[in-house]
Amino acid sequence: MRRLLLIIAPLLVITGCASQVAALAPVGGDDITAVRFAAIDVLLAKGVAIMQAPVCTEVAARYTCSGTTTDGAAITVTAPTSLPLTMKVAVGSSVIHTGSVQDVLDSAAAATS
Repeated sequence: MRRLLLIIAPLLVITGCASQVAALAPVGGDDITAVRFAAIDVLLAKGVAIMQAPVCTEVAARYTCSGTTTDGAAITVTAPTSLPLTMKVAVGSSVIHTGSVQDVLDSAAAATS
């Protein structure tokens, strides 16, 4: 029994650490990651039902993210790579947000603290 505890205890500690590291993921990252997280925050705040979360790429000094809603509408996010980062989030042909990426991230962080 003691031997079993010596084997299981470290595994439980490692599991706890892994969940803490996963929780830190939204805190770190580069600019393209910040755009993606901010876009998802906007979509959730506006009550958009997401089927596929936006996936972002960088082409010609612009970040472009694409996803879909549960009813099949296209989610499109665009942001220039220049700082400070600003973005435009559209669902179908409707623009639902235009503004600072950092302001969205700060607002979402404040709402959860």
